[in-house]
Amino acid sequence: MSSSQGEIKQDRSVTDKMKITALGLAYLLVGVGFFISLATDSIQLFTAVAVGILGLIIVSLVIIIRREGLVTAENKVISVFVLLAMGLLFGLYEFTTLSSEIVFGIVFIVGVIVPHLLLQYTNYGTTE
Repeated sequence: MSSSQGEIKQDRSVTDKMKITALGLAYLLVGVGFFISLATDSIQLFTAVAVGILGLIIVSLVIIIRREGLVTAENKVISVFVLLAMGLLFGLYEFTTLSSEIVFGIVFIVGVIVPHLLLQYTNYGTTE
């Protein structure tokens, strides 16, 4: 372990440690609730636990994004095109009579090929 990693761990305040502990306990409680909902065959408890899991995942993602700096120009471009492709998938399936092969081809081109070509052949998002 390098000295900078050791310094980072020592710089955590008591509040940060309590937040991490609370998040860990929340995951533990959701896991216990999930087990109990399955053991008692309670759909209401299962639904509540599923909402709790979704909430914890969102909190965890926010923490990761803030700490790691995952929001980059490249990730923004990819995210926009993936969301556009998902919208196209829904729209083309529901409102057109195109075959599934054509729909998946369009979605693949918009969600994978276009952002790849945009990032590959332009200087968008590069720091150079």
